[in-house]
Parts: sequence; C-alpha cells; structure tokens
Amino acid sequence: MPELAEVDFFRRRWWEAAARQTVLSAEINPPSRVFRSFAKEFAGGTTALAKTLSGAKLTDSATHGKQMWFVFKPGAGNGKPKELLWLGIHLGMTGHLRAELPDYRAQKHDAIILRFSKHALVFNDARQFGRVRAWLGAAKERPPWLRDLPNEILSSAFTPELVRSVCARHARAPLKAVLLDQSYFPGIGNWMADEILWRASLHPALPAGRAATQVIAKKLHATIQQVTRDALRVIAGQGKKLPPDLNVHIPDTWLFNHRWEKGGLCPKTKNPLHRAEIGGRTSCWSPARQKLGQA
Repeated sequence: MPELAEVDFFRRRWWEAAARQTVLSAEINPPSRVFRSFAKEFAGGTTALAKTLSGAKLTDSATHGKQMWFVFKPGAGNGKPKELLWLGIHLGMTGHLRAELPDYRAQKHDAIILRFSKHALVFNDARQFGRVRAWLGAAKERPPWLRDLPNEILSSAFTPELVRSVCARHARAPLKAVLLDQSYFPGIGNWMADEILWRASLHPALPAGRAATQVIAKKLHATIQQVTRDALRVIAGQGKKLPPDLNVHIPDTWLFNHRWEKGGLCPKTKNPLHRAEIGGRTSCWSPARQKLGQA
C-alpha cells in the first residue's frame, strides 16, 4: 500500500507533465472497480466526469496522507463560471499514475486517460482496489471528503502533545498499531511505522500508554517528522527533480533496505532483525535495539 511519499511521487508525475494545461479529451473506463461507488457521489456518473474533464484546465494538485487530488477549471459549458472540478485518486495496493506520449493506446486496467498536447496522463490499477472520486463545486469550497482531515505530519498543528495524547487514549494498543491509525497519523504505513520505531528505539509491541510521557512523546514526534521528511526527500524528490521511477536509492543506514532480507541485520547493532505480526501487520524490529521491557 503506497504511503505518503509514494503518493506524492505519483501526484508529482502527473502535475509536472501537465500543470496548467488543458485536457483535450478524457477517456474513462466505467467497468473498472475504482468507480464502484462513483455514480452515487457524482451526478451523471463517469459519463459526466469525462464530459467535464474534456476542455478543463489542470490548475492545482496536492496530497494529504495517502490521498491525492487534482483541481481542474472546467471549460465553457461545463459547470457554473466559478466552479472547480476536484478529482481525487486513492491508489490502493496496485494503482499508479503514469505520463505517456499523447498517442498512447489504452491498456488493460487503465481506468482514466487524460490526453493533453504533449502527454497522456494514465491511472492504471491492476487489482482495482483503488478509488476515484470527483466533486464539482464553488471555488472557495472543498469536497466533503477533504473536510475535517487530521493534522498533517509536518504541519505546526502536529505537536508532541498531540502524539502524547493519542498514545494515552490508546494506552493498551501496541504502539505499531497506533502509528498506523490514519485518523491520527495520515500517510504512515507499514514500512514507515517500522522505520520510525526502529530509529526511536521503541518496540512495536510496546503498549502505547508507555509512550505517553513528555520525554518519549517528544522523541517519537521528532522521529515521525524526520522519517517523513527523509521519505519525501528521497522517494518523492522534494527539493529536487522528481526521480524517474520508484526504484530510488534508499540509504543502507535505514531499516528499509534490511526489513525483508533473509538473515537481515540491524544497520546499527549488526545483530539479527526479527519479524512477527503485531497490530495486524507484519512488523520488523531489532531486538538488540528495541527492547520490549524498556521505553
């Protein structure tokens, strides 16, 4: 499942290819399961979506956790003068966005193809666990699905006290499971949670209440933000040119490169790593570094 940096990588791929350009034509594949609840949310369904996107100008894009969206200004005759079309995409397990040549021919599992003068933007999802949403509304408003979102990890509202209070509220839950809760930590998934706990020297099975102190919460907060910055810099290319693909170079000093290695060793202690299911997800940690009896 893509996490916040992977999501921003794919968002940037579309945005950098067609920012502020006009859609010449939009091709929608209604049978794709990514549109499974679309007709209930968008008047006119996929037919209306294709019509509204055709002639629309791509004006903005952003992410929040595992969500991404693209904002279009509809062309004449599609919507009211000051309305905007918001296109939200959730990648699911196998979804990805590509920028192809303008004469690109549709392939199996392509759910959306937006054709511009220089590129064709493609959303493909082989297993179709992703989701597409759309909303046409006033420029000053946001779609219902983008309202009341949790604080972003790198925002000023995401504080050590917030981390402490969340741990206290879920005192008996494994700390790994709490970190995966998208209502508190948007965009953090399995590999990021393991990386955070490893860097902070906290065992994934540690009851979250044990981390609900000012000292540990401050350390955990700082580590969460640092891993997020590192992931966005290395994977999503923030601050530099977007990497050509997701096969980017991850430093061997991270846990990431050793999590699934047979006989993998902790990059810091050089002792064996351990794996087990914790909080419903397979977790990896360094017993020599992350001791359950210590916090």
